[in-house]
Amino acid sequence: MATNLQPSLLRLSGLHFLYVGALAAQIIVYDAWQLLAPAAVLQRWTATALLLGAVTGIWYRARPGQTAQAYRRLAFLLILADIGIATFGVYTQRGMASRAVALYAVPLVVATILRSRAALFTTAILCVASYFVAAIAYFVLHFNEGYKIELYGETGFYAATFLLLAGLLAVTIRPTKA
Repeated sequence: MATNLQPSLLRLSGLHFLYVGALAAQIIVYDAWQLLAPAAVLQRWTATALLLGAVTGIWYRARPGQTAQAYRRLAFLLILADIGIATFGVYTQRGMASRAVALYAVPLVVATILRSRAALFTTAILCVASYFVAAIAYFVLHFNEGYKIELYGETGFYAATFLLLAGLLAVTIRPTKA
C-alpha cells in the first residue's frame, strides 16, 4: 500500500500549492478592490499561510522511505488542513450564505487516495460537523442575517450533499461486482 499511496500523496500535496496560490490570488484581488476590511485580509493571509505551511510539511515528508502508516497519517493531516480552510472560509464568508461550502469537496477527493470507504465517510462526517459548527456559530453571532429554518435547511442540504459525494466517490474506490 505504501508504494501506491506515496506518489499519490506527493502529487496531491504538489497540487495543493496551486490551491494555495488560488487562495492567495483571491485575497490579492479582493484587497486590491477593497472588498475586504484590513482585519479580514490579515485573517485570510494567516489562514492561507497556515495551509501553505501544512502543505509544505506534508509534501516534504511524503518522500520515499516512509511506512504505509506514516503516509496515511500525512494524508489525514492534509484532509484536516483542507477541512480547516473550508471551515474558515464558510465562517468568514457569512456562514450559511457562504459559497466556500464548495471547498469541502477538496478533502473528500483527497480522502479517496486512502482507498478506504471508512476513511472517506469519516472525512464526510468531519466535513458535516465542521460545516455545522461554522454555519451555526456565524448564525448565533450574527442572528439578524437569516432565519433559523433557513439555517437548518441549508446545513441539512449540504450535509446530505457531502455524504452523497462521499458515496459517489466510494464507488470509484471499490466498484461493486457486477
